[in-house]
Amino acid sequence: MNITDTTHNITVSEWNDEIVTSLIPNIIITFVYLVLGICGNILVLLVYTFQIKKRSDERYFIPILAVFDLIATFYIGSYDVFQCLHQVNFSNDIICKAAQYFVGLNTFMPIIILIIIAFQRYVKICMPLKQAMTLSMKKALLSFAILLSILFALPLPFVYGVIPFKSTDKTITGMRCGRIKKGRVLIRIVYAAVLGIFAIVIVTTLIVLYSRIGYVVFRIFKTNKQTSTRSQNEDTEQEKQDGNSKEENTMETTADEQILEVKQNSEEQCYVKSPAMPISGSQKRTINNRRISYKLTFMFFVITVVFILSYIPKIILMIIEGIYKDFWETLPTSTRSGAMFVNHIFIVNNIANPYIYAFMDKKFRDETKTFLKRAFSKIQCM
Repeated sequence: MNITDTTHNITVSEWNDEIVTSLIPNIIITFVYLVLGICGNILVLLVYTFQIKKRSDERYFIPILAVFDLIATFYIGSYDVFQCLHQVNFSNDIICKAAQYFVGLNTFMPIIILIIIAFQRYVKICMPLKQAMTLSMKKALLSFAILLSILFALPLPFVYGVIPFKSTDKTITGMRCGRIKKGRVLIRIVYAAVLGIFAIVIVTTLIVLYSRIGYVVFRIFKTNKQTSTRSQNEDTEQEKQDGNSKEENTMETTADEQILEVKQNSEEQCYVKSPAMPISGSQKRTINNRRISYKLTFMFFVITVVFILSYIPKIILMIIEGIYKDFWETLPTSTRSGAMFVNHIFIVNNIANPYIYAFMDKKFRDETKTFLKRAFSKIQCM
C-alpha cells in the first residue's frame, strides 16, 4: 500500500521506514532475547536429555517448562521483530489473527505450568504425608494445561485484526495488526473481563501457595534451630557433669570407684542416644532430600517472581490502551521505542529460567559443566 500524502509528499512505506529506524534498538534487544532464550533453553533440554536422564519428582517439570519457554521465545521474539518491521504496512488480516492466536497460546502455556509447579511444591512441602503426584496425574495436568491454553487463546482472532492506523501529524493512514475497535463489542468486553479475572486468579493463587509454603518452611527451620540449640545446651551440661565426675574419680583409686566409673560411662552412652547419636544412612538421605526440596522450591519461587514482574509492565500498558483507544496512534515516534520495549518485555519470563537454574541449582550447574566439557572434548577430537 503506497498511499501518498499530498501535504507532506510521503508514502506509507516511507512512513513505516521512519518508524522502523526509531525501533532499531528494540530490534537489537529482541535479537539478544532470542539468542539468550534459545541457547539457554536448548542447553537445559540437552543437559536433561544426556546428563540428568533419571529425573526425580522434584525436577519433572523443568525440561517440560524449557520446551514451552523455547517455543515461546522463538515465536514471540520472531513475531516482535516482524511487528517492528511492519508498524503501518501490515495488510494481511489472516496472518495477523493467526499470529495473535499463537502468541496467546505460547503465553498461556508456561503460565499454567507455573501454577501446576506451585501446586506440586505446596503438596510436597505442606502435605508431606500425602501421596506425591503420580506420572499419570502429571500427564493429565499437562494435557489440561494445553487444553486450557487453547481455550483461552481461541477468542484472540475475534479480538485482533488489521486496523487503520492514522498519523496525527502526516494526515496519512496505514494499516497495523492490533486490537479491533469497531464491532464485536460484547466479545471484546467479555474477553477483557475473563482475562482480567484470569490474571487476578493466577497471581492470587501463586501468592497464596508460596506464602503457605514459605510459612511452613520457616516454621520447620525455626523448630530445627530450637532443637539444635537445646541439644547443644544439653551437650554442654553433660560435658560439665563429665568433667566433675572425672575430677572426683581421679581422687579415688579404689576398685569400687572404678566399677562406678564404668557404670557412669554406660549411663552416658544411654543418655547420648538422642540428637548427638550418629544418624543412619536412610535418615541422612531423607534430610538431604528435604534440603534439596526446599532449595528447588525457593528456585521455583524466584521463577514465579520473575514471571509476575515481567508481566506487570505489559498489564499496565494494556490498561492504558483500554483507557486511551488511540494510544498507539497518538504516540510520537520518539517515544514509540520505549512503549514497544515495555510491550515486549514479558518475554523475559521465558528467557530467564535457564539462568535461574544455573545460579540456584547446583546439580544442574555441575551436570552442565560435565556436559559442556564432554561436548568440547568431542569437538576437539574431530
